[in-house]
Amino acid sequence: MKKITIKDIAQEAGVSISTVSNVLNNRPNKASQQTKDKIKAVVAKYNYSLNLNARSMVTKESGMIAVLYYTEKKEVDFSDPFLSDILTGVELTSKAHHKFILVHGFSEIKDIRSIQQNWSFDGYIVIGAIQSIHNQLDEILTAPVVFIDTYTKQRKTSSKYSRFYIHSNDFEISYFATKYLIEKGHQDIAVFSPTLGKDSMGVIHERFTGYSRALEQSGINIQENLFYDETEFKRVIKDADKYTAVLANSDFLAGKLLSLWKQNNIEHKSIIGFDNSFFSEYLDPQLTTVDLEQKQKGIKAVEVLCGTSGTSEIITKKYFIQGKLIERNSVEIFYSSKKE
Repeated sequence: MKKITIKDIAQEAGVSISTVSNVLNNRPNKASQQTKDKIKAVVAKYNYSLNLNARSMVTKESGMIAVLYYTEKKEVDFSDPFLSDILTGVELTSKAHHKFILVHGFSEIKDIRSIQQNWSFDGYIVIGAIQSIHNQLDEILTAPVVFIDTYTKQRKTSSKYSRFYIHSNDFEISYFATKYLIEKGHQDIAVFSPTLGKDSMGVIHERFTGYSRALEQSGINIQENLFYDETEFKRVIKDADKYTAVLANSDFLAGKLLSLWKQNNIEHKSIIGFDNSFFSEYLDPQLTTVDLEQKQKGIKAVEVLCGTSGTSEIITKKYFIQGKLIERNSVEIFYSSKKE
């Protein structure tokens, strides 16, 4: 059987080659829905798929997107719901745009220099970079970049490529989660988190600031002895009589703490997590958590990158993905008589 080309698709559909190309590459165009359906029907009839090598030669695009995950740990934990949810959104949307993805965890900039020397990418998605790493990537990455969950101070950049930022309003969601606990009668509210970094920019800093603001506005003293690093499981159990509720920085940490409370017969503690991970409703009790729409961040990142295709305009723009509190059974109303 003769190999079908994009020219054949155009002829049978009765449209131009450029119209077929725009439809297959999901580019914004003026084609009517009827025309799009006609083209897709011909594509399905012949089981046609784009020749990415040929497209690359014509468009000067590689069809590749690099996903760079910053971590200070020795290995990337792909079972982490935060990361896996974002990657699900990235992979799903990349397919729709006929893009391939390369995922790479890094802790040093030299890794990125090596990747960029050996591969050609249409764009980059960077997850969780701190300020110093962001600044270095901004200088060396020679393609559009979407930064997910990266907070930066205002700075001038000499980059000749677009830069986009996608994140939740971490201050706001942490503020309202803490207020929710306060409205349930809690005042001794602990924070259980990865390295707090409350004095540097980032997701943890924003959430800590939101937590602190909620306490201050409610006239509640901030107790620094109730700040627990993710490695301090023994101390958070030992100090159980000092707090009535916990704001855990992830559902993963919240789940671990719920398990330890049970093992140590600790009762009447309330807890809120972040992420709304798939397992959160299967914990006992079912976890009240903040849904951060992580999958949507991945989807948005790819859509934004693909939207820069074919344009020389340099854009800097921020996108907020709204989070929402998912109420389940892990927060009790606290009555002061329980302490007595």
